[in-house]
Amino acid sequence: CRIIDLANALGTSVVTTHIGVIPEDKNEARYGVMLAALTECGRYAKAHGVTLAIETGPETAKTLLGFIEDTDGGVGVNLDPANLTMVTDDDPVAAVRLLGKHIVHTHLKDGVLLKKTDPKIIYDSFAVGGIEGLNAADYFREVPVGEGSVDFPNYLAALRETGYNGYLTIELEAGAHPEADIVKARDTIRKML
Repeated sequence: CRIIDLANALGTSVVTTHIGVIPEDKNEARYGVMLAALTECGRYAKAHGVTLAIETGPETAKTLLGFIEDTDGGVGVNLDPANLTMVTDDDPVAAVRLLGKHIVHTHLKDGVLLKKTDPKIIYDSFAVGGIEGLNAADYFREVPVGEGSVDFPNYLAALRETGYNGYLTIELEAGAHPEADIVKARDTIRKML
């Protein structure tokens, strides 16, 4: 709630975060605990004109949609197309169409899935050791925008179709030349807009 208060004081209406892996099975105990927490935070956010945006990646878009619909509002989506392709092997274009009205922010990031595994393994490693604790090379590889599995022309078209007109934030968490990769991402996306 203090972060939502800070966002409100700074004049921003979106707070993005990872919340962990939402179970597909709504009867799993962890689902109920997560739902109770996000429902409470979402109510508070909504009352203060803020949306708490869950970043995609640990679960499919279908699972995330069901979870958001189970809250009482104030909870939305920060759609990261690379997380969907790299971790859940979910289609980001289909995810935009499914989650459309809930998308309040999006990342521009690209990657490839190398070996499918339980997303909980990936996110638990990250939660314990940060990016250094995650041996992502075993499961996925982040690549410069336009060089991975994300179909950016159709991704951007789907965002437009849903009425999204918010930020397209370049997120870069890997690579030897981040400055050059950010410029390349910007230039690649500008050609598609």
